[in-house]
Amino acid sequence: MNYYLSSRNIYKCSNCYKQFSVTQGTIFHRSKVPLTKWFMAIYLFTTKKRGVSSCQMAKWLEVKQHTAWYMLHRLRAALDQENEIVLSGIVEADETFVGPEIQRDLRLQVAKRKHDKEQDRLQNYSEGQRLKMGIKKKRGRKKGSTNEVLHQKMIDRGGTLYDSHEHRLLERFQFEKTVVILGMMEHKGRAVMKILGRSKKDVTKKNVFPLLEKHITSNSILITDQLNLYDSTSKLFTEHLTVNHDKGYVIDGIHINNIENAWMHLKKMIDGTYFHLSYHHFEKYLNENTYRWNRRNESERNIFDSFIPMLAGKTTTYKKIITKGRDKQVA
Repeated sequence: MNYYLSSRNIYKCSNCYKQFSVTQGTIFHRSKVPLTKWFMAIYLFTTKKRGVSSCQMAKWLEVKQHTAWYMLHRLRAALDQENEIVLSGIVEADETFVGPEIQRDLRLQVAKRKHDKEQDRLQNYSEGQRLKMGIKKKRGRKKGSTNEVLHQKMIDRGGTLYDSHEHRLLERFQFEKTVVILGMMEHKGRAVMKILGRSKKDVTKKNVFPLLEKHITSNSILITDQLNLYDSTSKLFTEHLTVNHDKGYVIDGIHINNIENAWMHLKKMIDGTYFHLSYHHFEKYLNENTYRWNRRNESERNIFDSFIPMLAGKTTTYKKIITKGRDKQVA
């Protein structure tokens, strides 16, 4: 049995005599921010279509920016199981590349200059030698990509491209900051988004097939584009349908427009709100986006109410949030 200590505004267990508060075991534990501001933060976090930055949250809640940043990451900690659901029925699957725009991120520009300088030192190349070998910077990169554009010297032999030794040297100069994501989505239903890696080389059967088997039931119908990777998925599911984007985006009612729409919203969230984020936290932002996407047709009240039960047992610390994984890099 528990009883209340009015002098300290906490509760005490009559059996073990340990003292605890009503926020014990939740993300509110040991927080000096009033619960009224926490509930306002939850409302903004769960209902804003493109998310809310820590700077904007700090203005609305009248707290410091680093406090708002910490609050947002505590809220994301409650969504760690959002991308662990299982889909069924007609499921669309597709992959995309997402990354910050280097033109909008001064810290990323500094990191790139350091990267280029270090590669010049390792390869003993001067700027003139780099230009002579064909490594040139091209203005105006494709939106959503931060790869350095390399004018690679390739030799055409018999209709195939010959990868020269020089080309292999040039690969070391690439400044890769994109993230490859696999998306699976029920027809007009829920979605699951998982990180595959940092380059096209990570889009392999070894990485993709276990995720398809884990998050899609075997009696489902899978729809993809014509990427050769998915050719043997008919063995995993009831049926595998493909759409040829060279002929059209909807052919005989077959399409992957739903997952493409989800990609558009994800990229707008990153470009418009979280244009600087780290690869270490990228999965948390995916969970946040998936939570709102899977409840896009619900009312704001239902979205808020469904989030509250997720807070139980989801505690985290500032040290745990800022600690980077061993194999993860800042993006």
